[in-house]
Amino acid sequence: MRLIFLLIAVTLTASLYADWQSICPPGGNMNVIAISPTDDNLVYAASYSYPTRIFKSTNKGVSWSEVGSFNSYCYAMTVSQSGVIFAGYYGYIYKSTDGGNTWTQSSSLGSTGIYDLEAHPTDANTIYGCGYRYISSGNYAIVFIKTTNAGNNWTTLDIYSGGYSYGYGIGVDRNNPNVIFIGGNGYSTTYEPKIFKSTNGGLSFTEVYSSTTGYYVYDVAVNPGNSNIVYACTYYDGIYRSTNAGTDWTKVSSSYYNYRLGTTPANANYVYCSGYYYFYRSTDAGATWSDLTSGLPSYYHWGLAVSRTNHLEVLIANRAGVFKTTSGGTTWSLSSDGIYLGLPVVAATAAPSLPTTVYIQVEDVGVYKTTNCGNSWIICPSFSSCGDMCAIAVKYTDPNYVMAIEGMG
Repeated sequence: MRLIFLLIAVTLTASLYADWQSICPPGGNMNVIAISPTDDNLVYAASYSYPTRIFKSTNKGVSWSEVGSFNSYCYAMTVSQSGVIFAGYYGYIYKSTDGGNTWTQSSSLGSTGIYDLEAHPTDANTIYGCGYRYISSGNYAIVFIKTTNAGNNWTTLDIYSGGYSYGYGIGVDRNNPNVIFIGGNGYSTTYEPKIFKSTNGGLSFTEVYSSTTGYYVYDVAVNPGNSNIVYACTYYDGIYRSTNAGTDWTKVSSSYYNYRLGTTPANANYVYCSGYYYFYRSTDAGATWSDLTSGLPSYYHWGLAVSRTNHLEVLIANRAGVFKTTSGGTTWSLSSDGIYLGLPVVAATAAPSLPTTVYIQVEDVGVYKTTNCGNSWIICPSFSSCGDMCAIAVKYTDPNYVMAIEGMG
């Protein structure tokens, strides 16, 4: 009798749980994204999680499949001319030769952290990178990283040290890959933005920009059609441009919180910049910039990739997942189908008169809406910059009449 009761209880419990299924929107916290240099349809993206989960798209980021993982975080990713994927974080660089399914770990790089990687534009065996190296307490160096044998061995070069010095972004001249720029910061009493340049493939570097204001140069990029034009984005002092290969720099935008720059050989006049909250575009080779943030969720647009064959196709990786534009940033759409990392939902409400319509607040992202019980979702236009909604209410007789209360930060 006791056994029968136990079997009945197990059956009822299983039935109870079987009635539930996840209808959470696709997406999750994504950190980096990279397009194959030989096939625009092939895109890779990495989660911001431990372990890092790797997603692959074969249709320009419209849909994704999870293909592999490795036991580290991921701050940088690039794809070589032969299709080998490289990813880095701290102490090691990871490599995949089978489309992200399996990964091997490089020999230890010691106390070196990786913030950016960029593949050589023609040589599949050469990959460049930058980051920092821990020297001693309170003493770090900006470091340049390079392999010439497809990641079997890596060399490192300290190019600046003193205080909390880090290298955040690397830019390679596709017309002359021996010309390399690294952006980062030095430190005395503040995080001073700095840019360094090499003309010999990274054997040595010269400082070409320094300031006592602005905090960090997060990325550097070289115009693919004119090697004299170079861009640099800073965290707190706007975007800078050089028209003489880095000798002189002019501030061309006062935008704050910039992270990544993107250029494309499809149209050398187009430049994109993603940041903590904003997204900017230039259509005149960086001389002027426009804010095209509308349609994107708030916060941490860290990953940026621009199509090499269509200058209007751009992908962004952020806390909500992957977003795509085919209009150069004029409009954006959630493009995370197949990415399910679990979004933190802090409020949810169904419309009383139309229960198939549901609104949810995703932490640090915004309000999502479904009209078909979660089969598909859209992100509602941003209406608050001060924090998350702690409660959402829908008018009893009108599912389109919605109120929300901010109260979570």
